[in-house]
Amino acid sequence: MSKIDELITWIQSIEITQIIDIIIAIVLVIFSVIISPLLGLLISKIFNWKKKKSELKETVLYNTAKRFICVSGIYLAVQILGLNAEIQEFTRKIYRVVILWIIAKTVVEIFSTGKIFKSKFKDKANDPVINIVNKIIKIVVYIFAGYLSLKEFGYDLGVVLTGLGLSTAIIALAAQDAVRDLFSGLSIFWDKPFAIGDWVEIGTGTTTISGSVQEISFRSTKVKANDDTIITIQNSNISTQNIINWSVIEKRIYKTNLKLPLETEEIVVEKVMNRIKFILKYNKDVIKDSVSVYFNTIATDGININIYLETHLVDYAEYQKFCNKLNLTILNILETQDVKLSYPGQNIYIKGIEETPEKSKKIKELSAKKHSKVTKVEK
Repeated sequence: MSKIDELITWIQSIEITQIIDIIIAIVLVIFSVIISPLLGLLISKIFNWKKKKSELKETVLYNTAKRFICVSGIYLAVQILGLNAEIQEFTRKIYRVVILWIIAKTVVEIFSTGKIFKSKFKDKANDPVINIVNKIIKIVVYIFAGYLSLKEFGYDLGVVLTGLGLSTAIIALAAQDAVRDLFSGLSIFWDKPFAIGDWVEIGTGTTTISGSVQEISFRSTKVKANDDTIITIQNSNISTQNIINWSVIEKRIYKTNLKLPLETEEIVVEKVMNRIKFILKYNKDVIKDSVSVYFNTIATDGININIYLETHLVDYAEYQKFCNKLNLTILNILETQDVKLSYPGQNIYIKGIEETPEKSKKIKELSAKKHSKVTKVEK
């Protein structure tokens, strides 16, 4: 006999009392579906009476109550049908498993809201930590719920796990890098060398990667470079590199040396220094107490003026604009005083050359080409 024939035979054997039970079961299912949102709101209102209706519908308690009432109504409807003992036992197992997953879903939603961690983690810099913890809790809860669900139907996972011993070992070896990245990521979250949005430099020398941190995940960190490219770095690599976080500094330093020619007059040197001091004094981006402009050394290749200052402009782009503007201002001061910067040179001594206009002209041309000072020695 086919399944269709069995169904027809079952329908023909239905008595009036069974039809009444089916109608009651259907009405109970419809009623539970309709009443579940209302009872969910009522239960949520008891514990959150200050919140509005729209806010209550977003709560974990409302969703849990609605699911529980709806599933319980369907379960009671099936029990009213008076099916045989084997089917009733199966439906009881299904009901317990569904309730188990509703509880698991509720636990995950409670942790996903972040309220559990609000007292410990109060700033946005800890959002990645909260996300990682939430994901771990979610995985653990769902694995536990899956284990209990299989156990409810009589599956012995002990035998399965024993049979998978070799496979587990192979997987564990293959997952070493992933585990290393995971723990490196957790160390980044707890040590907080940087957070999302920080401008960082990772590495040294030619392998240095600099940019804005875009994302921190289990295994890797994404950095947006100056050219808008996204660079993904494994967390295990980051943990072994030097990290400079430019976003946590409170000030930046500007310093340079001006090397003026040796023949520059004293009064000109003093004017240059005073004008630079004046410009820096009235620059709103300069920390006034940090300004230092002094004549520190006299070398064979020129007079050295040292300039040092600090600024509150910690953003790298703003700091670059500040340096650019300040450098142009210093060059303008030198131009107004008709002073050119010195450069490394050498003295050339020419012996045994008679003084003639043609030779003098050649010597000057040679001097200009070599950027050198020429000293003539008479016979």
